[in-house]
Amino acid sequence: MRQLIISVNSAGRVSVLGLLALVLAAELLAISLLYQHGFEFTCRAVAPVWFCALAGRIVPRVLAVLAVLAIFVVARRGHVASLLAKPGAVGTGLVLNLAGFALILAPWFGLSDDSAPGVVTAAALSWSLGGLIAAAGAALFVAPWSAWRRLLSENAGALTILLAIGVTLPELSDQLQPLWGIDAITDITFFATLWVLGLLGYVVSALPAEKIIGTDAFAVAVGPQCSGVEGFMLITVFLALYMGLFRKDLRFPHALILFPLGLLLSWVFNVFRISLLLVIGFEGQPDLAIGAFHSHAGWLSFTVLSLLLIMASRAVPWLRRDTGTERALTLPPFLNDPAVVRILPFIVFMASALLASTWSQSPGELYVWRAMAMGAALALVWPALRNLAWRLDLLSVAVGLGIAVLWILSGPNTGDAPYGSLTGVAFSLWLVARIVGTTVFVPVIEELFFRDYLISRIAPSGRGIMLGVGLVVSTAAFAALHDRWIVAAIAGALFAALVWRSRNVTDAIVAHATANGLIALFALLTGAWHIL
Repeated sequence: MRQLIISVNSAGRVSVLGLLALVLAAELLAISLLYQHGFEFTCRAVAPVWFCALAGRIVPRVLAVLAVLAIFVVARRGHVASLLAKPGAVGTGLVLNLAGFALILAPWFGLSDDSAPGVVTAAALSWSLGGLIAAAGAALFVAPWSAWRRLLSENAGALTILLAIGVTLPELSDQLQPLWGIDAITDITFFATLWVLGLLGYVVSALPAEKIIGTDAFAVAVGPQCSGVEGFMLITVFLALYMGLFRKDLRFPHALILFPLGLLLSWVFNVFRISLLLVIGFEGQPDLAIGAFHSHAGWLSFTVLSLLLIMASRAVPWLRRDTGTERALTLPPFLNDPAVVRILPFIVFMASALLASTWSQSPGELYVWRAMAMGAALALVWPALRNLAWRLDLLSVAVGLGIAVLWILSGPNTGDAPYGSLTGVAFSLWLVARIVGTTVFVPVIEELFFRDYLISRIAPSGRGIMLGVGLVVSTAAFAALHDRWIVAAIAGALFAALVWRSRNVTDAIVAHATANGLIALFALLTGAWHIL
């Protein structure tokens, strides 16, 4: 049962921290969306300029703080480990955090440009107090107050500097951005965005002189502020700070390659950000594109890129100085947790489907992006997945063959093509992504969740009546995920039977991959993509 059963205790400490990360991410997303849409309030008309400047860019500030604190986590690993040694008050911390979050959202329901000064003052207090309470709750969720006091007393100077840089980074970006004002960068970004949209199959109008890209319904101007120069500045400041603090741990001049690498990746991220912004607008969500996405996607990409550069500098021996005590970067414990390994890819799988349906009237056209997200999620947990007892079981292959035949024969003769209006290179990319996603990614993701995690949570012992309940529930849940639920239920029952027979989830993965691979091959040979 070692492949099937996941102990309840194995979720442990790292899963609790993972839960906090998901809660905070959801809260930031909710704050961003709510206060960017349907919120009719002009802050600078009734409140102090400094307060509006601080509150108006709160999400970028939080992301910047997270990026610079990553430096502290790497630099003071021992102190951070000491902080996490004792569990925090999870229940109390979560209640405080949610209470603070409620105070942050409260003004959204009644504040407007017509509000009296007293109401505006109350809203400002609600935002400020809510932010402090939410932050305190998150801190208590992680560790007790005594551990935080010890950490702060031992690292007061470094944390003060890093937090000050993170909080003021948006303004620092504004002041230094003119140093990167090179027209050629705007031109290159403009034409690169056109090229990406062409690959995706979109026919757009372009006015190179005005740097305008779009259609009659939605268009944007790729001005200097969109060229990527803000990202250049942020990455330059971040790397300079990082290398200054870690100069003894990095190899010079080797580490200097992080500067051109960071600038290049920052520009690439920016091109894809603008392209995705346009795609969101083209697919009927202009408010979302211009609002929250335009405001925060750049800062989110900066945060992700910063973390990637830190990881690369610590993991690549050529970049770090060998002091005899440094070890290569290891996989974060969170991604080694058995529960996380089985749940995280499924969350990405479902979230990508939800986002595709939200942003596009033809969600099937966005499968390339979904496949990329699923592949990235599996890559994160692959070091743990490769320890599964992988094998090629002939019975599993035979079961997969039978399911494929049943699925094809019972399917409709005609249907809408899932790739929509994609043609040329865009269709070729979609074709590759669909085959790989259907044959490789989806079987692993669904079997890990339905036949491994779900069954083991219902029947931890792996036997008795509860095992039967687990097999039925997992099969029913799997069927509910598919339009053709009867055939899906039969397939789910057979996959569950394979796991029950061998106590090895990889047998179900092999059967599922065989079935999906044969169905994809049939669609490729006949053009009947509607059966997928």
